[in-house]
Amino acid sequence: MTTESIFASTFEYCGVGLAHVRTDGAFIRVNKTLSDFLGYSPAELVALDFQQITHPDHLDKDLIHVADVLDGIYDSYQMEKLYIHKQGHLVWGNLTVTLVRNADNSPAFFISVVEDIDEKKRIEQNYFAAQETLRSIISSLSDRMAVWVATPDLSSLIFVNEGYQRIWGRSGKELYDNPCSFIDHIHVADRQRVLSFYRQRITAPWQFEYRVMRDDGELRYIRERGEVIHDHCGEIISLVITADDITHDKQLNEALKSANHKLASLSRIDALTGIDNRRECMLALEVECKRLDRISDITTSTLAFLDLDKFKFINDHYGHHIGDKALISFTDRIKSTMRENDVVGRYGGDEFLLLLRDTTTEDAENVIQRIFAQPLTVTSEEGDIVPVYCSVGLAQWQPEMDGVQDWIEHADRQMYKTKKSKKQP
Repeated sequence: MTTESIFASTFEYCGVGLAHVRTDGAFIRVNKTLSDFLGYSPAELVALDFQQITHPDHLDKDLIHVADVLDGIYDSYQMEKLYIHKQGHLVWGNLTVTLVRNADNSPAFFISVVEDIDEKKRIEQNYFAAQETLRSIISSLSDRMAVWVATPDLSSLIFVNEGYQRIWGRSGKELYDNPCSFIDHIHVADRQRVLSFYRQRITAPWQFEYRVMRDDGELRYIRERGEVIHDHCGEIISLVITADDITHDKQLNEALKSANHKLASLSRIDALTGIDNRRECMLALEVECKRLDRISDITTSTLAFLDLDKFKFINDHYGHHIGDKALISFTDRIKSTMRENDVVGRYGGDEFLLLLRDTTTEDAENVIQRIFAQPLTVTSEEGDIVPVYCSVGLAQWQPEMDGVQDWIEHADRQMYKTKKSKKQP
């Protein structure tokens, strides 16, 4: 493979969007990742300029950056921007633009790198929306406090507000008749602890939590605080008890923990296929490289680079929903037959990485053969049986490899050789 063909392959099969752009904004050349991201074929995209696919809210900022680069104020710039997908919806991309100059220092063309951050931005937006909703709900819970004042020995009630009836679900008159009656409705698992506290002589402020079981069967979580009121001689004359209904807080905290857990999971998982996304897969490979550096004299591992054959044809001929169905079936097949300690991730588009730990290339070939021993097909909406094939490149870890990217590129080159040499079905 010549240096020129290596550069061409790197451009075309790079996992992020790449484009060469004229100084007037027209595309000179684009790679498959960028065209897939925007929903256009490469030929369609080359017929456009970046102004046509940029959301109006972001175009002015982009053009100002371009002008500054052309004026030599700086050589490159980076920005997050909204692109207009061919289907009309908006997608987020992280754009990095660098100007290439001619020998005479005149502007030649731009190199644009576009990273798909659409899922990340939408996760962030959903997270902030959830936070705003949480704040709004909490602010609406201001009327949730019961307050009563009693004598130090709780023999007589001086005052109780309407919050007691709302939270305990019982009339305040009951508390006037017996200031200790609120303890009778505390959950049996918490009651003895509270009762023991009130049987002692109270001389200092306190705070604790317990649950209240209402007559209607509803369980309420209470945070009780108490203050000791003294007269001018220092004698305790009353106790002020405030009981906050923190039931909603408890529920919201649990919901927020669950939401944060889901958001954390979404940041690691490919939304379509449910397997590791590119970032998580790269992290797993980083860990594996470090492990192999320590024990390479004992074992090795093999990386498989998998690329679906004629995936563009499936999308174009049967529709993207069938293409998505093919990707899901493909990953389900791998997950159902791969070994427990292996790792599979979506590298980008229709490209996947399968880390086969403690496995030589020869053993890896057997694993791949086992995974695809049975034909893989999906059914179109018209009832057509659509075969799903892939090309696989294997690269066994070698100590002289220069990290994760080098390992991936070895596997990628093997995959490319396989794709070119075999007869496509």
